[in-house]
Amino acid sequence: MVNDQKWKDKVMLKDDQFGLFSIHRLNRVDKPTTLITDKVQRVDCRENAAAKAKRGDYGPAVQREASRLTVKYPLSAAQLDVVLHLSGMKGNEVAASKAPLPDNPEILSCHIKRLGYFLKADIVGICRIPKYAVYSYDIHGNPINIDDEFAITIVMRKEYETVKASTGTDWIGDAISFQAYQHLSLVTETMANYIRRLGYQASAQHPPTGTKGGFQVLMPPLLLWAGIGEVSRAGIILNPFLGMSFKSAAVLTNLPLVPDKPIDFGLQDFCQRCKICALACPSKAILMGDKVKYNGYETWKLDERKCASFNRLNKQGTVCNMCVRVCPWTRPLTWPHNLVRWGVERFSVVRRVAVMADGIFCREKSDKKQEKGKWWFDIEEIDGVLKIPTDGRL
Repeated sequence: MVNDQKWKDKVMLKDDQFGLFSIHRLNRVDKPTTLITDKVQRVDCRENAAAKAKRGDYGPAVQREASRLTVKYPLSAAQLDVVLHLSGMKGNEVAASKAPLPDNPEILSCHIKRLGYFLKADIVGICRIPKYAVYSYDIHGNPINIDDEFAITIVMRKEYETVKASTGTDWIGDAISFQAYQHLSLVTETMANYIRRLGYQASAQHPPTGTKGGFQVLMPPLLLWAGIGEVSRAGIILNPFLGMSFKSAAVLTNLPLVPDKPIDFGLQDFCQRCKICALACPSKAILMGDKVKYNGYETWKLDERKCASFNRLNKQGTVCNMCVRVCPWTRPLTWPHNLVRWGVERFSVVRRVAVMADGIFCREKSDKKQEKGKWWFDIEEIDGVLKIPTDGRL
């Protein structure tokens, strides 16, 4: 085995070589900033909102539109084809013998994170896999059992200029998400393939379901424990640099790694005061009240039925990105916005001022029909024929 110091000289890199965001400078804590008890139960993958919509739990109208959600818009349908191809790939076997790597998990963790950034991930984090983060059954009804100890979490941002140019509920919505999904598929499949070639177990976990039975894990707890973000009022994980404007995936592995710690950037206090996403939500799925206990943990509980139903019955476009679009944390990484971020992370008074200022701006912004910068066509596929939607704009 090669001496650790020699490996450190070769592999251990400076913090500024780990992506575009200063994730390493955030305040790290021992536990997530939202309460998680020992009573959290594993959930069935067939009980998530997408599965319920497809099964008809939200009514026949939603069920009829469930299969069209992505394919009714030509761009998102084209993106889906690529993602399904990657998802359906047959993975390589684990190498018969392990590669002559250092047995220092710190070095291996640095190597894997730098690999993620080499593959163009925006943020990479590592955590141990909590038992409750593993689905009990997959989409086919098969029980899920995972032996891997670690999850490498991968984050890809949504393209900001397009998010900004959209209305939040128009035809580009699903394509914005699949822009991130395509990259996530490529990065996680490549990373898992590489780790298996080193002689360790690894499986890529990325959307959509494809032919492998879909996700075996829930991403929110992995994002929490890997220090990617905190729970937001929208009930999903929010990152201080990207807001909610990202998608995530993971690689599960038994490669020995060092887990990151959760982060605290003041979001619980901020979201308690801020109701911008709830006010802007067209389906009223984001609640205005306090956090609640759900399945043994504390969260602002999203009304999944309202959210899923709106997305599938939306006549003006595809999936909704309104909460992403109006969230103050989605602002670009310019120095004025970064200065506000710095203050919000540290001082309660700055949070109060920021919430008031953004409330005025975001209420105006959410009422606008279209921002400058639209580049896409509004086109809908109906029974095999492409048409300009009734509410579409050229």
